[in-house]
Amino acid sequence: MERPYYNAAIYCRLSQEDEKLEESLSIQHQKTLLTDFIQENGWHIADCYVDDGVSGTTFERGDFKRMIGDIEQGKINMVVTKDLSRLGRDYLKTGYYTEVYFPENAVRYIALNDGIDTLTQNDEIIPFRNILNEMYAKEISRKIKSSLAAKFDRGEYHGANAPLGYAKDQSTKKLVIDENSADTIRLIFSLSAQGMGYAKIRDILIEGKHLTRSAYLHSQNPRYYAEKYNNADEEALYA
Repeated sequence: MERPYYNAAIYCRLSQEDEKLEESLSIQHQKTLLTDFIQENGWHIADCYVDDGVSGTTFERGDFKRMIGDIEQGKINMVVTKDLSRLGRDYLKTGYYTEVYFPENAVRYIALNDGIDTLTQNDEIIPFRNILNEMYAKEISRKIKSSLAAKFDRGEYHGANAPLGYAKDQSTKKLVIDENSADTIRLIFSLSAQGMGYAKIRDILIEGKHLTRSAYLHSQNPRYYAEKYNNADEEALYA
């Protein structure tokens, strides 16, 4: 019997929660593992699709949708993931792809570490793994929300950057006054208390050359908003 020819799609996904938990889930590890597996079997790698930092509870993922588009164009007849949870953690939607969409489009699906291969019909375990993956995602979400709530109760600030006029104390994780930019905030409050509107306050800030929040962050670290400010006119720093 002639061996079927496969154009395989390597699909890798990593959520922010996964990244914190296990190094072996890294995108590079997934790519290497799946590439070696496909090459050892003599199959052709059509493309590698990567959604980094995206939760498995949603299928609104850029590269996943690109992969689906390539399947519909007939470019792919095999999808390989490290495990079933990389495909998704939503029980119903993951089940739709493994049990309906892939078979209808003549796509063989392999979840390597879970021992799932739809060609060999050993996919009875898939619905149960889907349920467990969704339960896992919900439990992780609950723990993260609980952890954040506890941090908020302690007054900790966990935004990427502090609001203008404040800085993050690295030891307590709380907001403290940043005297280098606090004068701008004090001025805004003062002008507002005098009854001035947004447009007038903005004109005064520009005239006084008070840095905008993004321009101030850029002044503290040139990596912030580099594309916006590195070659910008001076006026852009205040407008």
